[in-house]
Amino acid sequence: MRGARREGSSGFVLAATLWVLAGLAVLAAYIDGVVASDVERAIMAGRSFESELERRSTEATLIYLLATGRMNHHGLILEEEQRFSGSLAGTEDEHPPDHGDGELRVRGEVYAGLGGTRFSLQDEWGLASVNVPDFPLLAVLLRRTGLAEVEVQRVLARVEDYIDADGDLTVNGAEHYDYRRRGMPPPADWIMASPWELKKVLGVDALITPAQWRRLLPLLTVRPVFGYNFDTMRPELLAAVLGLDERGLRRVLEERERRPISRLSRIAMLSGRHLDVEDEELRVLPSRFVRVSVWHEDGGPRHLLGVELTPFGESAPWRKDYRYLEAITSHEDFSTPHEPPVEVATALFR
Repeated sequence: MRGARREGSSGFVLAATLWVLAGLAVLAAYIDGVVASDVERAIMAGRSFESELERRSTEATLIYLLATGRMNHHGLILEEEQRFSGSLAGTEDEHPPDHGDGELRVRGEVYAGLGGTRFSLQDEWGLASVNVPDFPLLAVLLRRTGLAEVEVQRVLARVEDYIDADGDLTVNGAEHYDYRRRGMPPPADWIMASPWELKKVLGVDALITPAQWRRLLPLLTVRPVFGYNFDTMRPELLAAVLGLDERGLRRVLEERERRPISRLSRIAMLSGRHLDVEDEELRVLPSRFVRVSVWHEDGGPRHLLGVELTPFGESAPWRKDYRYLEAITSHEDFSTPHEPPVEVATALFR
């Protein structure tokens, strides 16, 4: 009987030991899973922090270059020997050389920034303003988008009522009463803060499809544009203004690569169109308003920053006027995402 008890005790101890070992194994697996998950989250958080640091550093470097560099008709001239005199970006008191040690075009070309960042620069006088509905560029762009003439005139009138401070109704426009009837927020009675705000104008969102919005938004600005810069104008807008097909557009793009388009007669020769434009409305060098777009190849939204260059300002040589975010997918509709980004010819991005 004693032998039987010893055998029973041994069996119980063995079973208990196995249960304990099994429990420890489960606990170890759980701890391993928790640790692995925590490590993975820490790695992801580290990558996210690094990506944000690269984006912010790229943005700061671009603003520095814009504020201290010189412009030609293409964009920002890059020079190995930094200059702090002469014509700064946004000024026209000197004729800078055609080329330096490199260039940053201000026409929306995609460049490689620090780490995995990508960026583009756009002279905002090469875009159509949502805050100047009576200047022809916005109407031309809406027609090119596919809106009928009656729809274009209705949109322009409603934009005018949306941004003006009075309550007077423009012909074909819409004021507070019309927005209340549709259950929509009232018009801002102030200039739009971003191109996205155009969608808040009564009836506009219903007229333009999502695909059209993706093509339209990158061509819009909130700046008060009252001129034409055919050297920095986005190709899509250039084709709309001049009524060009693909072949005609290519001819104009090739011409502005060779030399500035500084005369209306040159435009007429290239496009076959005589524009109803005054000579003082024609711009040759980029303006002091530059839209800086920065994003990261690892994902996340694109940051769009409106920079106004103020080289003679009392507080700083630049001012950040607006910032907004947009989904990264919209970029694929107005650039060449399958081509590698251009490497920047400056040590600041190495």
